Amino acid sequence: MATNPVEEKIITATVECIEKYGIKGTTIRQIAEVAGVNSAAINYYFRSKDILIERCMKQTLHNAFDWEDIEKLPGSTASERCKHVFYGIMEGGINYPGITRAHFYDLLVDGNYLSPMSGAINQFLDNLVKDLKSRGATLPEDELYIVCIQITNAVMMLVLMPGLFEKRYGVDLLDREQRQEYVDQMVDRLLS
Repeated sequence: MATNPVEEKIITATVECIEKYGIKGTTIRQIAEVAGVNSAAINYYFRSKDILIERCMKQTLHNAFDWEDIEKLPGSTASERCKHVFYGIMEGGINYPGITRAHFYDLLVDGNYLSPMSGAINQFLDNLVKDLKSRGATLPEDELYIVCIQITNAVMMLVLMPGLFEKRYGVDLLDREQRQEYVDQMVDRLLS
């Protein structure tokens, strides 16, 4: 999405800063330092911190739910495909927790259901249902939507709070095998 290497470097630095300081704690000075540019370069390319953050969030949201990338995932059956899709979503959320929380901020804090994240999730669900139907999912479409919403909610909840059940139940979603087992069991129960 960025049109030149300097813009890309600034957006990458913005992601790093959001991961380290949070969306509200990130400053132009921090971004410039991480990007190895001066603040004037940020203002030249993006005009303001708000525009830069907006571009960063748009790009990372696109990367998270880019259906062209999702189409390349393995899985010849609906169940296999669903598992691989959600492995990827959990992996991205665990690797970039600050960006993930930032994407949910408007939804969770402000109750803004018209946020870009809302639109991205709903488009993702539409694409997922079509994809699973094309791979032999036998549930009626309205039930398949509910199943996909349930899986998405369960995955997103744990992406936002990966340590929530670790102490009490021993579920460590920072462990890749446990994440995959979590997804496998859920998809097998709900999609069969």
